[in-house]
Amino acid sequence: MRQHLQFMDHTLCLHISSSSEALLRPLLRIADRTPIGKNFGDVLQPAQPTYRVGEVAEVTFVGANPKNSAENQTHQTFLTVEKYEVTSASWQTVHNDASWETRFYWHKGLLGHSNATIQWHIPDTAQPGIYRIRYFGHSRKQEFLKPAVILPFESASSAFEVVTAW
Repeated sequence: MRQHLQFMDHTLCLHISSSSEALLRPLLRIADRTPIGKNFGDVLQPAQPTYRVGEVAEVTFVGANPKNSAENQTHQTFLTVEKYEVTSASWQTVHNDASWETRFYWHKGLLGHSNATIQWHIPDTAQPGIYRIRYFGHSRKQEFLKPAVILPFESASSAFEVVTAW
């Protein structure tokens, strides 16, 4: 069986049997890493303080491979857009990664580093108010000759305002 594996931005083509595939796959996956002084979910590019309806709110976080989350269903989504409701003094989810208005981009870097950029294309139907973007992920930690450990994390952008006109 021929299989193409992505490894350090190079495609490696291997001839492997189905029984050895299960053994090789975890060994070829690189552990997720953060830049020095950063944690998974830290905001690298914050949201602007104010957006108008029709604009795109965008936030970039220190990320981890999304495959880790797909394999560990502790979170049901990669992202949410939440609106602050003054009456209940709580954040209410208005969009998630299944919404047409949201985009999730994973940018693979070198040596296990990566970023996640989340965009919200603010629809004409958005109500004016205070919003934030949340990111949910899982990082893969691997120490030499030890089994990999998958750790959940989550983060939120700073709050920003959505207005209908200037």
